[in-house]
Amino acid sequence: DDDDRLIDVRTLAQLNAIRYDLGGLGHSVPAGGVAYETAFPGLTAGMGCPAVGCRGYELRADLDFAADPGGPYANWAPIAAVAAPYNAVFRGNGHVIANLSLNTPPGIVAGLFGAAGADAVIESLALTDVSITATYAGNNAYFVGALVGHLAGAVRTSYATGEITVTGGAAPILRVGGLAGLTGADSAITASYSGVSVTANSAEEFVAAGGLVGWASGSVTAAYSTGTVMSNRAGLAGSNVGGLLGVAGTVSASYWDTNVSRIADDADDAPPEGKSTAELQSPTRYRGIYETWNDADLDGDGAADAPWHFGDACQYPALQLGGRSLSRQRAKDPPCAPEEYVAPPIVYNLNIRFNVKGLTLDEGESATYQVRMSQSPVGHPARVAITSNNPDVTVSPTELTFSSANYREWQTVSVSVARDPNDTDESATIAHRGPNLSYGSILVTVNDIWPGTTTETVNGHTLTLHHTANAPAGVTITAPSTLDADAAVTVSAAPANTPLSAPGYGFGAETAAQLLASIRVNGAPSDGLTICLEVPAALVTEAGDRPLTLLRYAGGAWAPVANTEQRAGPGNTGTTLLCAAGVTEYGIFAAAYAIPDALGVASNLAAITSSPGTVILTWTPAANATVHYVFGIKKTDAEARNYANLAAWGFTDRANAHTITDLESGAPYYFTVIGGRARPNGTHEWAAWTPLLTVTPD
Repeated sequence: DDDDRLIDVRTLAQLNAIRYDLGGLGHSVPAGGVAYETAFPGLTAGMGCPAVGCRGYELRADLDFAADPGGPYANWAPIAAVAAPYNAVFRGNGHVIANLSLNTPPGIVAGLFGAAGADAVIESLALTDVSITATYAGNNAYFVGALVGHLAGAVRTSYATGEITVTGGAAPILRVGGLAGLTGADSAITASYSGVSVTANSAEEFVAAGGLVGWASGSVTAAYSTGTVMSNRAGLAGSNVGGLLGVAGTVSASYWDTNVSRIADDADDAPPEGKSTAELQSPTRYRGIYETWNDADLDGDGAADAPWHFGDACQYPALQLGGRSLSRQRAKDPPCAPEEYVAPPIVYNLNIRFNVKGLTLDEGESATYQVRMSQSPVGHPARVAITSNNPDVTVSPTELTFSSANYREWQTVSVSVARDPNDTDESATIAHRGPNLSYGSILVTVNDIWPGTTTETVNGHTLTLHHTANAPAGVTITAPSTLDADAAVTVSAAPANTPLSAPGYGFGAETAAQLLASIRVNGAPSDGLTICLEVPAALVTEAGDRPLTLLRYAGGAWAPVANTEQRAGPGNTGTTLLCAAGVTEYGIFAAAYAIPDALGVASNLAAITSSPGTVILTWTPAANATVHYVFGIKKTDAEARNYANLAAWGFTDRANAHTITDLESGAPYYFTVIGGRARPNGTHEWAAWTPLLTVTPD
């Protein structure tokens, strides 16, 4: 849909299928046809790419190998080999591939990609918790890296974390790196880093091991590594073990952590350079050792880019991958050593001040208050620790620092209240303490609203509604006036094994469509109850003009609930309720939208040449299609892949015919037709193309 010529990858099966299309063209080699078509259901010619064709793949979701333990990809086979490398774009879009595992991988290359060719560009990709364990033997050179074993292309704005342990038996040559094993003379790694711990041991032969690259023949710019690097060949003749690179090519402004890697800097000021943890973490802008890190033009627009976020003086630089991965990267930083603090000989009462006397919050709510001091600390900044005596009431930040420069300025503290399983109002004391003295506290009063019990009296009988701790929000139950017995209703989340798909409905893996409620009733009234689910705004938007419906799961299948109607939520909240009256059968309920009947495929494409250079195409319309798209190209242009002369005759809302003029008489053309219909978001849903029809106009 975004016309970037990159095919979307959303599943492990699709990631695996790339190995059958190493050029990123959108069609597989014969040996991988079944696997490729299975991974991309509804496969169409060109994979939806523009007429000029596809140029690679891009991640559109995070992928986690641990989500399918023991599955077909539990022990990953690297994509591509040196003789047939991956030679296209692979864009991560800041998404994470987690828990990739390789155990004694086959062949001479190992990594997510075994080999990436000269035209390969891997960018904006995060690999976390990689685990590679390999044992090699034989008179071969082996190349191992978390991202790619053998790199001849480019890697930029990417990183990896995890562990690599490689052991060589008789006569192997090992080249092992945290990100890549070997890079060619024309390859480049830019604005990337590795947090992979590398261990490369060999019985007798050559080892090149580095925290980022084992043997870097190409360029490395604005990169660093923070993993340990160990080898039994370190320091021995014929082997090269380095904190960043085992063997270095052209290196600029790139570093390794001497504290973590256990490899000291050689102090000759030649790149790459070893830096202490404090030296790597202390710059908080493009200054000092990172002054040139925003010089590179990474997106080809002719301007320098600034891909890094430096955090605070206790954090390594992190990549701003579309704003997606900062928190995950920061979680990998080691704790920062606190500054030494010596209390002054005289302790002053600094008279902390609050902008409120206290807070009153409902469960699930958040609020803020502000803090300052009325006197300046003497000699040293004053650190104020902020704590709560109730685990359901949390604060952020948990520490404030006041100095002579800022003690009069208000600093903001956020308070969040979790929902708990009891029905009791609570409170919390937020204490503010410093060295050797108490600075003060405020009281937070918590109103219990979730889960809770509500009671309604109808004709002298009681309807009691209970929500359990893990129940979804937005469930409303109403009893009819004919209630003839006490009724107790319990609402909880659906069991873990409840299917998350309902055939024929837009109810699937998207969060907006997972509103599930398990409802049980004791003492049900004969006329039933009215059950309402509050529909998330995202699901209402996604549904567009498709009708919403209430579904019930029972007997192993989803079915619509009769008498469903859509209502506005209470008050002026703008919420939408999906309600069904007279419900006497209870179970698991879900809100969903109905999908139109399946889109068919046009057929029986034929042509009539009515006059010189004019062709009338006719076809049997695609079922449920509202528009058709006619596409054509001269046969000689197609064979020469000369898409500059492409003729696309565009949309037609005629159901079964279209006239095309100004064709070259006597020249054969290819034509095909596809049926489609508009989606609520303004794009189109398409079926498959008809088989190509060859037509030679008079």
